[in-house]
Amino acid sequence: MPTHSSNIEFNPKLEHIRAIAALLVFFFHAFQFFHGNWKSYPDWPMLALLTEGHIGVGLFFTLSGYLFMKIASTGNIDYRRFIFNRFLRIFPLFLLVFFLAISLGRDRFQPQDLLYLLISNIGKPATSDYFVTGAAWTISIEFTFYLIFPFLALFIRQQGLIYIARLLLILLLLKLCVLNLAEHPAHVMQSTLVGRLDQFLIGMGLATLSTSPHFKKAYALIIATLAIMAISIIRSKYAMLFDSASRSILLAFWYSIEALTWGLFIYSYANAQWRLPLFIEKSLAFIGQRSYSLYLLHAIILYLLNTYLPNSIELPLAMLFAKIILALALSCLLADLSWRSIELPFLNLRQHYVH
Repeated sequence: MPTHSSNIEFNPKLEHIRAIAALLVFFFHAFQFFHGNWKSYPDWPMLALLTEGHIGVGLFFTLSGYLFMKIASTGNIDYRRFIFNRFLRIFPLFLLVFFLAISLGRDRFQPQDLLYLLISNIGKPATSDYFVTGAAWTISIEFTFYLIFPFLALFIRQQGLIYIARLLLILLLLKLCVLNLAEHPAHVMQSTLVGRLDQFLIGMGLATLSTSPHFKKAYALIIATLAIMAISIIRSKYAMLFDSASRSILLAFWYSIEALTWGLFIYSYANAQWRLPLFIEKSLAFIGQRSYSLYLLHAIILYLLNTYLPNSIELPLAMLFAKIILALALSCLLADLSWRSIELPFLNLRQHYVH
């Protein structure tokens, strides 16, 4: 049985983009956990994609909007089947991570903590108490988007890009309220749907555009990559604008800027007519297919590796990168095991939801 969705023609380049998003988050966590102590490195601009790899989350969100809008453009969505498919895709592995978290904190568990299954990105969910389960905060944002996506897609198909523009304006006003009223505005912007919905919407908007021949050329992707490097460097150099105490007006616009940059990357790479070397394409396809497991489970490998192979001294960069590559290999093995044992059996239960 095919492992990809039956609701859209398979585009392997979208798997590659998933892999890039997962790898960015992996390398960010690995570097910071092994060496960086969770801080920015403005003096290392050429490594900004590594030290600020959390921007890979924005790529995941923008790609979700792009991919699902592409699907919605082929027909009408059956809401029940769509949500059923999304549940099968997201919750089996998320439940594993969630129950690991509440098991680790068994003595503090309260029955109402089960509500964090629905909202793992606000309050004090058990998944946020441990590094090994910390990545789960994004899942609630993603699933909340799924709940409203079929309606958004319908209205965009009826009204066009002007509908997205109106929503983005409303979101900007909400963000300005957050900027002035929230105790930690940057945290709210980063980890709630109010702060991140613009990224899904921008991805959806780009999916409605016809393909320009310019985006089929290599220079389009080069420009997009340079833009991504630029926002990574800005994020690193001006980290104080994004700390928990910041009320910089930039926060109200940042995730939209991030999404526009990633959208340019997605649009140019997905429509490119040139190919990467076969080995790289196969590697990205392998990781992309397992990107969800890699994203949610890689922290387990990082933690165990650092526990059983601790640094007795600060590692030279060459040794640090060797340790990171070992962690990546082990994380890919775990992701493959998880994909075959947890994800794939449920994926095979999916239904066709576009008609």
